Amino acid sequence: MQFRFRRLCRIRWILVFIIVLVSSFFAINKWLIYTPFSSDFVELETCPACFGISLCDLFKTKDVQLSGWERFSFFNNDQFNIKNIYYGSLKNQPVIFKKMAHHSEWISFDICRQNKSCHNHVGTSLTTLLPCSDHLFVSKFRQAFINSTGFDGLESEISLDTTIEINLEPIVLSALSNSDLPIPFYYGACGRVGVFSNEGSNLVSYLQYSFRFRAFLARELLISMHQLNTRNSDMIVYYGDVNLENFVYNQNERRVKIIDLEYVNIVERHLFSATNVNSDYKHSQGKQLNSNVYCRRYLPDYNVEQVCRYVLSPSNETNQREMSSDFLHSIPASINRRWNLTNIISACAQTGSTSERLVLYEQLLKILSQIV
Repeated sequence: MQFRFRRLCRIRWILVFIIVLVSSFFAINKWLIYTPFSSDFVELETCPACFGISLCDLFKTKDVQLSGWERFSFFNNDQFNIKNIYYGSLKNQPVIFKKMAHHSEWISFDICRQNKSCHNHVGTSLTTLLPCSDHLFVSKFRQAFINSTGFDGLESEISLDTTIEINLEPIVLSALSNSDLPIPFYYGACGRVGVFSNEGSNLVSYLQYSFRFRAFLARELLISMHQLNTRNSDMIVYYGDVNLENFVYNQNERRVKIIDLEYVNIVERHLFSATNVNSDYKHSQGKQLNSNVYCRRYLPDYNVEQVCRYVLSPSNETNQREMSSDFLHSIPASINRRWNLTNIISACAQTGSTSERLVLYEQLLKILSQIV
């Protein structure tokens, strides 16, 4: 009898433990772990002061999944997740969920939402992105983003205004995602969460890889950055935010892609149709449009210069105001003797001649191709 009583008590305690465990799981899942449609995650109540609602129906289904430690709400602050990005999948495709600003920046934005002086006019703000463009060209970017929001009328304009104030990247990618440029694809948004294709690990992850593999990545980076200048027949994309964290390697495509397109300048190509590409900066014949350097002349080697100067150059060759990632560190002596690689990289970074840098670019591609 006593044995049965003890056994019954043990079963009861096990049942209580299971109930507590299950309850704790659901409590943790609700309060500590974000689900894709968690109100604290998408902040849908803030719309239309958000990026859009085009993906919200998907966010309610199992087609959208969050993964990684970032989904724990405990880490959802500027101390642990300052970039405010999350990882997961959309219809089984790896994606990155971006809130496009620090938590503190969103708080400041919401505080001043009622004060019109906090916001710049949309047309004026877009001149940062499109410094030389007329109304027709600007309207292409405006309309591409508006179409991506899922809003109509005034709500779409509020969403556009919000995005311009917070981060221009969704506007850039909504217009360029299908351009075949080496950039991520923008799927759309739900609330204050934009969804972008996950193109791979950034180049910081490869700093200690073999020299041969880093030479391959350097070649692909040079090609991708130059494509921003040359690949699109309608526009030129100048990318000045050069940082190894902003370049990723897509293993499936064996291609380096450029991410974080908040600080780009886009210029219409037809404005410089008569420019002599091989001329020096000093003698460039680009049409004088305004004081912006990108509007005064065509800079066909601009993106290549950024790579040579801030990614490939040895760090001891930069001055105190500049820093290079020295991505091609530890160049084998035999390679340097054979191809004079260090000097060619330095010349690419330092020359003031457009034509000379483009020649050096072609030389670098040939040398790096032979190394890999």
